[in-house]
Amino acid sequence: MSISKIPLGMNARNFLYVNRFNKARDKHRADDKLETKKILSEYNIPTAKIIHVFHARSSIKSYSWDLPQSGFVIKPARGFGGEGILVFKKWENGVGITVDGQTYNLKQIKSHILDIFDGIYSLQYFPDRAYIEEVIAPDPFFKKIVPLGLPDIRIIVFNKIPVMAMLRLPTWKSHGKANIHQGAVGVGIEMRTGVTNHGFFHNKHVKFLPGTKTKVAGIKVPRWEEILLLASRAQAVSGLGYAGIDIVVDRENGPVVIEVNARPGLSIQNVNLASLRERLERVEDLDVPTSERGVEIARSIFAEGFSHKVIPDIKVLSVIEPITILSGERARRYRAKLDTGAYRTSIDESVVTQMELRVLTRKFTTVSASGRQIRPAVALEFILGGKKISTIATVAPRAHLKFPIIIGRRDMKGFYVNPALAATYEKEAATEDREEGLEE
Repeated sequence: MSISKIPLGMNARNFLYVNRFNKARDKHRADDKLETKKILSEYNIPTAKIIHVFHARSSIKSYSWDLPQSGFVIKPARGFGGEGILVFKKWENGVGITVDGQTYNLKQIKSHILDIFDGIYSLQYFPDRAYIEEVIAPDPFFKKIVPLGLPDIRIIVFNKIPVMAMLRLPTWKSHGKANIHQGAVGVGIEMRTGVTNHGFFHNKHVKFLPGTKTKVAGIKVPRWEEILLLASRAQAVSGLGYAGIDIVVDRENGPVVIEVNARPGLSIQNVNLASLRERLERVEDLDVPTSERGVEIARSIFAEGFSHKVIPDIKVLSVIEPITILSGERARRYRAKLDTGAYRTSIDESVVTQMELRVLTRKFTTVSASGRQIRPAVALEFILGGKKISTIATVAPRAHLKFPIIIGRRDMKGFYVNPALAATYEKEAATEDREEGLEE
């Protein structure tokens, strides 16, 4: 197939991709954020937790309004373009303060939810539902480059392959929302490295973030490989062949999917100074068996000329870290202890059952506080600190211990471990066993 250099237009997007690769039922489900959350949760894909759903007017009166003082978000289930979303950073005595400093009392909030019911913010203005979800605290990395709000990453995924990405940075103009059409800054992202390249603000290309001396180019998005894999998996489980996946990086839980779009906008091309159509045509006929393979393809064929000059980060980890175990198209997050005294990673029997991991015929001999033991083993893939690791882990009964997983030094290559970062966990982990895994 010939490769088109021209930008992808809306009619071509709808005819060539949305209508061909997105079935009506899958589009309908993606348009409903509550349905999307249900699907993501079924496949253990991280997303913001729901606090309450309002199905009817009577549910407003019966609700207690006992909400987190640290904030929450009100959204329409079928909203579009960021309309109808209220993000509160504080809630006290029935009064909420939004991220851009506006004050809402309980009467105003109820009125806003009634507007959502009437379909003011929904697709085709159909009657809608409203829901409250937890507010996500952004990774400290983003606090350095945005004055307010929650930055997100929009990734266009086609055939399990992430083909184009941009970072959307809220501003005062956008009232803290990561929407380019409302005044957020769009920043293109190089697919291989996760390093930003071009900036776009108010329909103009910019070299600096508004009101700062910070260059838009050269910002390295944290946990990039993990973000790409999450976007690919979200597209795969959504049923959509062509989708826009919106991801935020939570301070504690890492990358989280906040939305799946069946008809993602096309301004991402302006942000990246690249043709989306060209990239889509390059991968349309490829056979991509897994999301992992899709990410490998993306980082290979969409790498820009400068990507080889980017020096990989050496990430500093704490003693206690979240990891995501992968098994087929399923993933599940666990809390693991990093133990430089242990050679090989060890997991609890319950993890093997939950993730349906294949037990190997070969067994391994380990030495721990309990003495020398011969243990069964499994082939294991997991994400630690944004890096995917493939290894062999031994299986042991760990239900009586604090952590179901010990990460051995064999699987910590490329990381530094700083025990001081996990001071709050050390007391909990004081009784944890220290395994000196020696392969026989």
